Formats: sequence, C-alpha cells, structure tokens
Amino acid sequence: MNKHSKVLLALGLFLSISADVLAKVKLPQIFGSNMVLQRDKPITLWGWANPGEKVVANFKGSDYNTQANEKGKWQLELKAAPAGGPYTLKINELNLDNVLLGDVFLCSGQSNMAFMMMKADGGDKDLTSSANQNIRVFNVDRDIEFQPLEDLTKKTPWQAAGQQSLGKFSAVAYYMGRKLQKELNVPIGLISSAYGGTVIEGFISAPSLDTIQRLKPVLNQIGDKNQKQYIAAKVAELEKIHGKLNQYTNTDVLWDTINPTVPAYSKAWATMKLPTLWEKAGLPNVDGVIWFYKELNLSSADIQKDAFLSLGRIADQSVVFFNDVKLGSSPDSRDLIREFTISKDLLKVGLNKIVVRVANKGRNGGIWGSESKLFFKTRVNNRISINGDWAYKIQEINIAVHPNDVSSSIYNAMISPLKTLQYKAVIWYQGESNANWADEYEGLLKNLIKDWRKQFNQPALPFVIVQLPNYKKVPTAPEVNATWALLREGQEKATQQANVGLVNIIDLGLAHDIHPTDKFPVGERVAAKVEQLVYGQKIVADGPVFKSMKIQGGKTIISFDYADGLVTNKNAQRSNFIIAGKDKKFVWAQAKVVGNTVEVWSDEVKEPVAVRYAWADNPGDNYLSNAANLPMRPFRTDNWKIDLEVIPR
Repeated sequence: MNKHSKVLLALGLFLSISADVLAKVKLPQIFGSNMVLQRDKPITLWGWANPGEKVVANFKGSDYNTQANEKGKWQLELKAAPAGGPYTLKINELNLDNVLLGDVFLCSGQSNMAFMMMKADGGDKDLTSSANQNIRVFNVDRDIEFQPLEDLTKKTPWQAAGQQSLGKFSAVAYYMGRKLQKELNVPIGLISSAYGGTVIEGFISAPSLDTIQRLKPVLNQIGDKNQKQYIAAKVAELEKIHGKLNQYTNTDVLWDTINPTVPAYSKAWATMKLPTLWEKAGLPNVDGVIWFYKELNLSSADIQKDAFLSLGRIADQSVVFFNDVKLGSSPDSRDLIREFTISKDLLKVGLNKIVVRVANKGRNGGIWGSESKLFFKTRVNNRISINGDWAYKIQEINIAVHPNDVSSSIYNAMISPLKTLQYKAVIWYQGESNANWADEYEGLLKNLIKDWRKQFNQPALPFVIVQLPNYKKVPTAPEVNATWALLREGQEKATQQANVGLVNIIDLGLAHDIHPTDKFPVGERVAAKVEQLVYGQKIVADGPVFKSMKIQGGKTIISFDYADGLVTNKNAQRSNFIIAGKDKKFVWAQAKVVGNTVEVWSDEVKEPVAVRYAWADNPGDNYLSNAANLPMRPFRTDNWKIDLEVIPR
C-alpha cells in the first residue's frame, strides 16, 4: 500500500469513527441507569441525535421507533406498565440498566426540604440501615438560569438508597419515601430539587408571573438574555459610569483582620443617598467593596469631649475611619448596629472626615436601615444627622445574581429540565423566605400549582404542602400581626382545591433555629397525607381543623373536623387561644375541651366576636391534638386586615 492509499484509508477510518461519534444518541440527565419511571402511565422519552437519524428504543420486549427532527431532537412514548423491575432500557447504542417502574415524587422548596439526612436528628443511625434497591434518589444541584433549560447543567446520577447516596439527600423526602415504600411495597423514586433561602417566585415560570406588576421590570430587563449575557451587560453599564472596575474575588477575609489603605477622596466620586441598599440606588446585582465618604464641620465647642457616631445597619462587613484613623471593623451581620465612641483627640475644628469601607459578599449591600440611626453626636448635645448624600467609590465588584433577584430563575434551571417526567405527586416545603410579604403567598402558591400542572402536562397532579412550623421567640402578649401565622393561613387557603393537601407541623419547629433538625416526624406526616390524598387510604392524616364557631352568652363554642379524642396539654401555662370583641383588641383566652369542641372565653371580653388559635410566629408548646396525636391546625375566625411592616425586597 502506497503512502497516498494509507492516508486515504486513515482518513476514511477517521471519518467513519467521527460519524459514529456524532451519531450517538444523547439523553437528558433525568434519564439514566437506576432511575424510577412512573408506573401505570405512558412514558415519554426524548433526547438528541443527528438530524434525520433513526432512534430505536426497546423496553420490556417492545420496540419503539422514531426519527430525530431537523433540529436533532427526538421523542418517543412507551406504553404504560405496572410496577416492577429491574429492567434494561435500550436506546440505539445506549443501555440504561437497573430501571424500575414505580411511583415518582418531586420534592421541592427551600432549605428545610434540602436539609440533609446527615444533619438530621438520628440521621447517622438511620443511614446505616438505609440500603434499599426499591428506593432511588436523584438530587438536583442548586442552579439558576434566565431562560428555560431542556437539561440540567450540573451532572447528577440516579442512585439506589444507601449510606453513600443519602447522606446529603433531603431528610424529609427520604423519610417520606421510606414509609411509602414499606407500606405500599412498590418502588419509590425521589427527586429533590430545592434551593435554600429562596422565595417562591423563583420556582414559577415567567409566563405565569406576567400579571404581577412588581416583577415585570426585571423580567423585561432580562428579555431573551441568558445569565452570562445579562451579567456582561450589567458590567458594561457600570463601567460606562465608573470606569474600569476590578473584579471582586476574595470573600474569605476575616472582618477583624482587615487593614485596608484608605483611598484619597476626590470630587469625581459618585453620590448616593443613605441609608439605602445600594441595589436600590443604581447598583443592581452588585457584590463587592465600596467606599463611602462624608464630611462634618465641627465647632470648638463640639470637640471638647468625646463624641459618638452611629452608622445604623451595614450589609455585610464594615471598616470605619474617622479623620484617617481606624475606629473599628464589624463582622458579617446585616442587623448589627454599628456604633463608635470617638476620642476628642481625633476631633478637629472645621472639616472632619468619615470614611466607611463596606464589603458585601452576597445579595443586598450597603449602609441601610432607619434614618434615625445615622447620626453624629457631641457631648455638648449637638446631634448632627448624617443621612442624605454620601460620596462613594467602587473598589471591586462582582455581578452576582441571586435567585431571589430574578423570578423564574430556579424554575428555568432546576424544574424545567424535569417537566417531561410523569409524577405521582409533588411535595412542596417552602415559605420562610416569603414571610415578610405573607399577604401575597396564597396567590403565589396557587400560581405555582397551576403553573406546574400545566408545564408538566398533568392537570390533576397532586400537591402536598408542608405548612411552616413554629419559629422565633414565644410572645408574651397576643401577636396579632404575626407574619408566619399569616403565611400559614395563605398555605392553608391554597390547599382548598382538588388534589392539594396540607401537612401541619406547627409543633415541630425550633424557637432559635429556622432549620429544625427533627425531620423524621415531618416525613412521616407527609407520607400519611400522601397515602390519604394520593392513594385514597382511609387514615387520619390531619389534626383537628376548624369548622365553625357559635356564640353563647360570653363564650364561643368552636367545632372541628378530625377532632376525635381531642385533648390539650395539661401542663401548659396558658391556652393558645386569643379572643376579641368588636374593638378588635385581642387578649389571652381561657379554653375548655368539651367532647370534640372547645369553649373559649375571657372575662375581659363580654361580647366575643373573633377567636384565633396558635396565631403567632411561635405559639409555644400548648397544642391541642386528636387521638392520632396530630396537632390542631392554626386558625382564625375573623378576616380582619393584618398590618405588615413594609420591608424592601
């Protein structure tokens, strides 16, 4: 064979191999070995291949054929089949092994859904006995994007339950799945797609949010840009105004070791009105380091004694200088009030300079809070307000978009790629991050349920909602405007529709920790609600639920559903009921269980009009319960307006 023939042969082999490589079928990551596919429903498979390429799938002895379209995408529908397995699913040259048919649950929400088995009470012990081939888990990594994705960007496999696969998996999802698998004896697939610290708006697709006016500006700014394009555009906008900017990369510097060089002030510095979050002052999505500068003019009387400087709240770290001398530095704390005593030796007649270095590592940054907390005070009682215009200079920035900044961003990256699967039910555990705007939550949750049912093409898809538990300090006086109580009410109202259930965990929280660690009873209650709602089992999955109230004399008689065996905590210091008359002034009430009803009254309210139960962020530990030892659901009989503090988003 001559040299020319060898080259042609090699080229032919190369082209043949290349064509073979290009011809390989690609599947989205949600399809893989060890997966569970929903039993008793047609199974939609899809993926990519060369345009026009023939795609052949074989499953349980049946062949299915299709062809990739001009964009290289293909789709097949396999016929429904009962629970069973393991099976091999063959698609062209791909073999997906150890596939089961069973019931698949999508478990989503924020950090309490993501809370890992290895951190849960008793989790380490339960992990040692967790091996079960009939439970499979799929953990979606946290991610955001500005346009809906067809596939996950971060690789994750399906795995059989076991010590290695479950350590960092959702404790609530696993405990629910373990109970269901044991009692139903069918394979269970658990998909956890949760993102801590996020609001519900991030989980809803953009078209479903189009009617909410406050969300339109950001969605309009994004348009058809993806995250990378959006950030590049933001950097370009900032550099037009502030010149070339250094990228902020160091987030590990300890606050108490920062000794920066103070930049020389010039009139070229920009101006910002304080207090404010700088995202509200023309620097959206900016993390990094910004210097702030303010001048004070003092008289000879002002400098005779030590002075006092208050800068209010600063997000996140701060270093403060007065006349070029470092007063101190402060840690990552959004709520710490920054206050300093200034020695009279630092004070000058005439011009005095306050310089503050603010480092913000994530989300909103700046000198923020109440105007009343920004002041300088001399010992001769000269109080000087220092709110208003401050000069500022950006030292380093990092354009970082948090999912709470861009609605739909979690849906696009973490839910959209999962929507072609069929599900037995969705488990939703979220709400903590929406508590400051609790009056909106009912509508948003209804929106999410409607949206996912449409996007998943499952119009009757069941949802099980985990209601927020008790959290924060137990109040000593009736907490009429409690935000967590109002959000729980929104969750309950959103479940008053077909195929939606509520799980009450009001007694399973921690006053001092937004992440209660006892996840086992949460998972058990979720499983019971699934068995009742989804599988139609005749079991008690609810504690007592308010049904009606009637007034007899100076007492109210409250009736309930699911109240058989109604009991109260005999050791409690007071009841969890509050009562009010027409004046809408609530006081603590006395309560007495009479059969399956409760009599509620107070000597301070002669003509009662309204009663509330467990209406507080943290109602304490006095919960009424039924014979199934499930707590009474919080409720109120009135619909009076709840006054919420105005919290900037």
